[in-house]
Amino acid sequence: MLPFRTSMTLSIIEFFCTVLLYVVYALNQYGTEQAIFISIGFLPVLLTLLLYRIVKNENAILRCFYITMSVTSYIISLRLEILGMLILVYMAQGLIIALYSRTRILVEYIVLTVVALVVVGIFQRSVITLFFPMEIYMIFMLVYCFGMVTLLFLVTGVNSYKQQMEEKNEEARQALEAKGNFLANMSHEIRTPMNAICGMAELLSQQDLPEKTLGYVTTIQNSSESLLSIINEILDFSKIDSGKMNIVEEEYHFNSLIHDVLSIIEFRMRNKSVKLNIDIDNKVPRVLVGDELRIRQVMINLLGNAVNFTHRGHITLRVRWVKNDERNGVMEVDVEDTGIGISQENITKLFVAFGQIDTRKNRNVEGTGLGLVISKTLLNLMGGDIWVKSKLKEGSTFSFRLPQKVKDSRPSNYAEDLDRIYSKNEDYVITFRAPAAKVMVVDDNKVNLEVVKEIMSGFGIEPTLVESGSEALNRIEENLVPYDLIFMDHMMPFMDGVETTQKIRALDTEYAKELPIIALTANAIKGVEKQFKAAGMDDYLAKPIRIKQLSDILQRWLPVDKVVRVLDGKEMIKEEKKESQEAAAAPKKDILDCLVGIAVEEGMRNCGGSKNAYIRILQTFASSNLLASLEEYYEKEDCQNYGIIAHAIKGACLNIGAKEVADLAFKLELAGKQDNLAYIKGNHNNFAEKYRGTMQMIAKAMIG
Repeated sequence: MLPFRTSMTLSIIEFFCTVLLYVVYALNQYGTEQAIFISIGFLPVLLTLLLYRIVKNENAILRCFYITMSVTSYIISLRLEILGMLILVYMAQGLIIALYSRTRILVEYIVLTVVALVVVGIFQRSVITLFFPMEIYMIFMLVYCFGMVTLLFLVTGVNSYKQQMEEKNEEARQALEAKGNFLANMSHEIRTPMNAICGMAELLSQQDLPEKTLGYVTTIQNSSESLLSIINEILDFSKIDSGKMNIVEEEYHFNSLIHDVLSIIEFRMRNKSVKLNIDIDNKVPRVLVGDELRIRQVMINLLGNAVNFTHRGHITLRVRWVKNDERNGVMEVDVEDTGIGISQENITKLFVAFGQIDTRKNRNVEGTGLGLVISKTLLNLMGGDIWVKSKLKEGSTFSFRLPQKVKDSRPSNYAEDLDRIYSKNEDYVITFRAPAAKVMVVDDNKVNLEVVKEIMSGFGIEPTLVESGSEALNRIEENLVPYDLIFMDHMMPFMDGVETTQKIRALDTEYAKELPIIALTANAIKGVEKQFKAAGMDDYLAKPIRIKQLSDILQRWLPVDKVVRVLDGKEMIKEEKKESQEAAAAPKKDILDCLVGIAVEEGMRNCGGSKNAYIRILQTFASSNLLASLEEYYEKEDCQNYGIIAHAIKGACLNIGAKEVADLAFKLELAGKQDNLAYIKGNHNNFAEKYRGTMQMIAKAMIG
């Protein structure tokens, strides 16, 4: 069946041509006056075109057309004394209408035209016989009725088949949606316990464990990270499969993109004897406009495959820039390896979902087989394309072209900067350590966090790794750990580093306002320092991280008493200072005995069994400002935020073993979520008194 507009357009053109032939015939046989009269046949066409503009009901437009067409066709045929041809006009028009018409409309048209032709045959025989004998007219009538009935059956059958196909399509759509929902829901359900496994494994890795046990923990960490990677690929594929994958074009710095990609790949190659070559065109513009997250994902997928299937030789990342004009160009990327290669018959299987070639030989290679499918789809969504050249046992080259807009056309000069950074890192010797420093690093990329962690370990620092701005903000709000310094990634999704810093500074505490925050950025260009300081940041550290620059930042912003000088690889620390530090770290014998109503043993278990760690947590608890925030939201009758603060207090109380206060906080948390202001008003004062009393008791124990 044709679309309505197509069917109506054909009907109008057909009838217009028919009327035009009538006009020409009338002009030749009867003269100008008769031809002008016959021109009334154009009225149905004009009327239909007018209805197109003022009426949206398709059936109403179609009915108006076939009724006026039928009437004018009869008037014209009668005037020209060719009524015998009326059957042919009606049949031709009926065929066109049937291409669109629903069964009911076609039945109406057939009934109207058959009745009209029968009436004409009965009452106007004299006019019909002027054109041909009445017997011929009757034969035409029978053919017309048979043809229209046949056409009606065909239309009914087509409509029935169309309805069945629509039902099957709907079933298929629902099945596809159910599959996508199943993949997404299962992935989320799996990811929740996997995050817990990763977190607990990370905590275990920081404990003083036997070497064999630590090896088991490392295996758990690596396996859980691999599983999370697979889950994320399945989530991406389900989004693509359901058409929910969106491309978000924003400004991004090319150097930052390449740095993140290389940091991840170098980390994956740390146990491989494969050389990574970088060949990047210095003419690539400094700032581009595109979806940085998806471009980075494609590069990591291609380089990751090269790492998995290359066991000797080299991997080369090559980037070229083809300039179209000042504001547009094409990024050309090649990933070349000397790996196992791909046979020509297997190349067509590369971009098939869940497909891995030579599966028997590559069982040791982890993955879903979705990486290349996702990469190709993402590139197509961004207007690019991907292809591969490969020879078995010699290596492969994956290439893609991607159009990008240009924001800042100045050259990025990535290769020159990288050489300078590496040379400075190799020459620098660490001159101090700060093992007691509390440092937080915020970055949305896990591998970047691991890289920073590895670099900071050279300074004896074990940083807290945080993957989002919102998590960093929550940690500062709760103030359970007094951080000395925060390194904040500039470009992060949902809440970037600038916004996170501004929200931290907006907290009504001296700690949040004075805490040093250092921007981590690849945007190390002139004027950027002023921008970061205007946002509340104290300094910035350029990526890729230079050890010398990191050293300067740490010495500039860490507390002096936490920095220990190093000479010939040995820490220089005075004996009296060492003794005072040991004395300060040693737990006071009478502190824990003064804690009435607190499950001390449970609190110590929460701190890994360390008394010193438990006492530090108690000190932080006693100096917390959460009660002030709770009072503020209580006064404002803001139940939702009240519940959020109550949740934080509950967690803090459970950590130290204050179960009774935690239970009260939990009930207030639920009341806040349910907007139960009456319960909050009835129980707030009692809770505040007990919570304040607990903090005061801990504070006195610390003093005494």
